[in-house]
Amino acid sequence: MKPVLPTLLRSLTQSWVGGLWLLALALLAFFWLQPPPPANASGVRWLSAQRLWMHDVSGAVLADQPVAVSLPDSWKPAGLQAAGIGRYRLNFEVSDEVVQSARSTPWSLRIDYLNYVHSIWLNGELLQSTLPRPGWLGLPGPSLIDVPGRLLNAGHNSLEIEIQAVQQGGMSPAVLAPKAALQHDHVMLRFLTRDGLMVLNLIWIAFSMFVVLLWWMRRQEAAAGLFGLLVLVGGLRNCRYFITEDLGLSVGAESWLYFLAHVLTACLQGWFVMALVGRHLPWFHRALWVVALGFPVLGLLALPLDPDLRFTRGYLQGALILTLAPSIWLMGQWVLREGLRSSMHTGLAVGWAALLVAGVHDFIFGRVIGLVNFNHWMGWMIPLASPSFVLMVVQRVVKAFDDIEEANQQLEHKVAERTRELAAANAAKSHFLASASHDLRQPVAAIGLITDLLRVQVTDPMVRNLADRLTRAVRSMESLLKGLLDLSRLDSGTVEVQRRRVHLQTLLEAVASHEAEAARQKNLQLRVRRTQAIAWTDPVLLEQVLRNLVGNAIRHTQQGGVLVSVRRRGRASSSGQAPGHSWEVQVWDTGPGIRPEDQPRIFEAFVQLGNPGRERSQGLGLGLAIVQRAAQLLEHPLRVRSRVGRGSCFAITLPGTTQAVETATTTTQSPMPDRLHGMRVLVIEDDEALGESLVLWLRNWGLDAVAGHSLGWVRAQAPQHWDMVVSDHRLPDGSGRDVIAHLRQHQPSLPALIITGDTSPQQLAELAASGLPVLHKPFRAQDLRTMLAQGMGRQGPA
Repeated sequence: MKPVLPTLLRSLTQSWVGGLWLLALALLAFFWLQPPPPANASGVRWLSAQRLWMHDVSGAVLADQPVAVSLPDSWKPAGLQAAGIGRYRLNFEVSDEVVQSARSTPWSLRIDYLNYVHSIWLNGELLQSTLPRPGWLGLPGPSLIDVPGRLLNAGHNSLEIEIQAVQQGGMSPAVLAPKAALQHDHVMLRFLTRDGLMVLNLIWIAFSMFVVLLWWMRRQEAAAGLFGLLVLVGGLRNCRYFITEDLGLSVGAESWLYFLAHVLTACLQGWFVMALVGRHLPWFHRALWVVALGFPVLGLLALPLDPDLRFTRGYLQGALILTLAPSIWLMGQWVLREGLRSSMHTGLAVGWAALLVAGVHDFIFGRVIGLVNFNHWMGWMIPLASPSFVLMVVQRVVKAFDDIEEANQQLEHKVAERTRELAAANAAKSHFLASASHDLRQPVAAIGLITDLLRVQVTDPMVRNLADRLTRAVRSMESLLKGLLDLSRLDSGTVEVQRRRVHLQTLLEAVASHEAEAARQKNLQLRVRRTQAIAWTDPVLLEQVLRNLVGNAIRHTQQGGVLVSVRRRGRASSSGQAPGHSWEVQVWDTGPGIRPEDQPRIFEAFVQLGNPGRERSQGLGLGLAIVQRAAQLLEHPLRVRSRVGRGSCFAITLPGTTQAVETATTTTQSPMPDRLHGMRVLVIEDDEALGESLVLWLRNWGLDAVAGHSLGWVRAQAPQHWDMVVSDHRLPDGSGRDVIAHLRQHQPSLPALIITGDTSPQQLAELAASGLPVLHKPFRAQDLRTMLAQGMGRQGPA
């Protein structure tokens, strides 16, 4: 169950009465903290008060005869100007006890409403002066002036006070008492009318700047942003009311800035109301712009004739009240239409109404009536009318975070869903490729063995020519399938990198020799620049990379040639190499080039940029995919540079070494040893054509071959001795590993060979983990012969 008090507070602040409730609470607190009127000490009696004279800022005499007044005295209700310079004389009597007390303990003179710019004389001696410079005017506020006991006379005393007022000229009664009796209430009154309001307004100025910045970055929050500007301008104006120090501005400049603040406040409230209710009145919008730009200009033009803008502000600020009528009408229409259900907007409306009432109050009592002892409501209303504004902004921020979290969760859910879909699609693709590759390899392997056998046995030249053409076609098919196998092996993670020191010239010559015929058939020049470079790499994988790069360059070059070169580059870091250099093998071609936007795609599998018709002679689009995966496995950086119409350069960076090169011997295909003649070989192959082809070749080599087709067939046979077993990996009722395991139960050291057309990474990884020799379909007859010779030359595991 939720706590009752927080729930109640939340419901009150977010309901339509929330703003009013907070305002009422704040007003109750204000009246509760308001100190009582000060009282004179015993023995002090004020006799009379006179306004001696008055003149305006320019020195023109407005009144030169003493006039008896009762305090508080306000100039404007008395028919005088609200701004100007005037002097008062207050007569009072004190007893001997007061004089003695004032000479032993601090006494003070407290005046709750006295203009901050004043000079005070007690019995003809200057008691205090706050006049920083001639012509500076101030606003009324609480003052506490220390009174030295030596200046007091037992009996009659005279107090003269000269004040300089910018508006609300006059003063409130003076109270004389021990400082200890006056100070606490004076501090409280000063806090309520000045210091506390200064702090609150500064806080709201900072917060309003944050909201305005939020609006600037998120323009759809127009109502909040305009309300923030309204609070910002009003808060700055209020703070200037409470700053008693001289800022060095002239009377005209300070008065114009006050006027500018009033103009901006009036215009901002109009724009805010239109944004809040969601209605745009074009004529009202244009009128507000005319006021916002025209009134300050009129004020500047009036300064030479009206130095303190007293008359200008009196008329133009009165005209600003006219901007309230459309705002009140719009707000009323909105409340009638929407009711009081929208908590945040209604809270803003309550805040706007409170500011409106405060502004009207301050204008009437401060400027029209000109009471010296009135309190500015606007200073309190800006902090107190904004709780709903804060709650709205906080709610918007919280909602934004909630939306972000929800969006992130939805995004994570979609990413997870898409990842599962991609994984399923990738698995389906891999399964399809593996199945299709396996099913293709079976007949291709059989065709390859049969064509090889045919070429050996036929003697007729015409038939031999047909057999040669058939052999070339089969080898083209085998090359395509080999690309799928190489890609699958690299994806399976079963390829082990065997790094050693490799003389690059020998390897490049082998690559050039392998690709020379393809270049010759296209009348291309294939050149290899000689190099003494020695690299630390895996020669088998690197040769595969370079063969693919050179073959790809020849395939896409129609005229010119291909250049393979080695350049010294950068710094190397792998163990075993020289600590200061690396080698970059570059393959240049004069082909059509690759556009920059297409370069990232060329390393994707099955992508062929210049072969929309999928011409078979250009391969399957696997060469560069194999190159990229092999380079990543070797940890050799790969890069491509290309210019359309000029050609391309593929470069792979190899760590260098300066140590001696290990001599690599070429593995020659050994003939079948005579001692193996007549040995018994069991062939298990579920594809009938391939099984028969294998048996024919084995018998052609002088071996005694027997064919089976499944694991069940093997288990049904009586135990007998075999010199070797050759089994397909994928069988209808098991696997080649199952066949070998069954036979080794009776003949533990039986040599074995797995032949497979599988290309799925999982199957390749399992085969690599088994430790059995593997021959991948399709294969040449000579490859099978070599594997048989190697397998029969060693025993299987005991």
